Amino acid sequence: MRVLSARPTRARRARSALTAATLAALLVTTGCASGSGDPAAPSAPAGSSSSGGFPTQVAHRYGSTEISQAPQRIVTLGFTDQDFVLAFGVAPVAVTDWYGGYEFATWPWAQDELGAARPEVLNKGEFTGSQNFDYERIAALDPDLIIGLNTGMTQQEYDTLSRIAPTVASSADYPEYGMPWQASTRVVGQALGQPQRAEELIADVAARFTKAAGEHPEFAGKQALVAEVFEPGSSFTRSATDARTVFLTSLGFSYPADIGALAGAQDGAKISDEQMSLLDRDLLIWNIGDNPALRGQIEAKPLYPQLKAVTEGRVLFLDDPLVSGALTWGTVLSLPYALDHLVPQLADTLNN
Repeated sequence: MRVLSARPTRARRARSALTAATLAALLVTTGCASGSGDPAAPSAPAGSSSSGGFPTQVAHRYGSTEISQAPQRIVTLGFTDQDFVLAFGVAPVAVTDWYGGYEFATWPWAQDELGAARPEVLNKGEFTGSQNFDYERIAALDPDLIIGLNTGMTQQEYDTLSRIAPTVASSADYPEYGMPWQASTRVVGQALGQPQRAEELIADVAARFTKAAGEHPEFAGKQALVAEVFEPGSSFTRSATDARTVFLTSLGFSYPADIGALAGAQDGAKISDEQMSLLDRDLLIWNIGDNPALRGQIEAKPLYPQLKAVTEGRVLFLDDPLVSGALTWGTVLSLPYALDHLVPQLADTLNN
């Protein structure tokens, strides 16, 4: 992994703290967000400025946010947003916990970039599958930029956050929680005044995928699925736009059209145990890294032993929490780790 230096020490931008009364007003006031225009008005795409620097304008699903100068105190609210900020050598003052239990909500693949920084962790150990923005706590951090890309942020939440600091939401070009890593990298690069660095980061990871695909021509055209188990009696297979699936298709694998039709615009499709034959493809990956005990439950499903992928040994149980996490996060920092550790397993399983 490429090592980026930790964020240099910078003078804190002078901002007066919000009082409790001011915060209360934020929670009930509606209107145009700070630094944004009419959300319905057309605006230049994020990353449209090629020169970098400030001021910079970042487009998103709720309009466009102007960032007047290099942010000093960044709060990331998306489940994976800290990786994208850290990739630019900048450490947030606060990050949002997803899962994994790592200190400062920073996984091993991003520890070098975090360096000696010690960001505050929001939602620590409280993952419920949805965001819970603590406005008072966020305001107390005195941010000058709030980034919420991998979120389900609503218009009302955006309006409230924008009264605390300039806020960048996810792109309207993709579903909530569905921004590709390239798009997230470009948005953060624009917000930090480093659009050219964003392109360099993207090119580096893309080159890694190209190299891995070239070394494994046997991947090309083979149908592959990533499946998980969340409740008894069914499995859940990821959609074509999910980061886990995109990882595979970027290596040359193909995604089954019939599963895509079932998933529709959702992030995946629920497959009942009676329909388990739908999972029978050239390569079936069970993503169980956060709960390896699930393997026994999967293997006990009545139709599981009958799958051709099972009888021919083309099933991979991804039970390493770190590799599973790198695949699931799907960020500019986690993907190189996933490529290094997962590609050999994919090849071994497919060529079994």
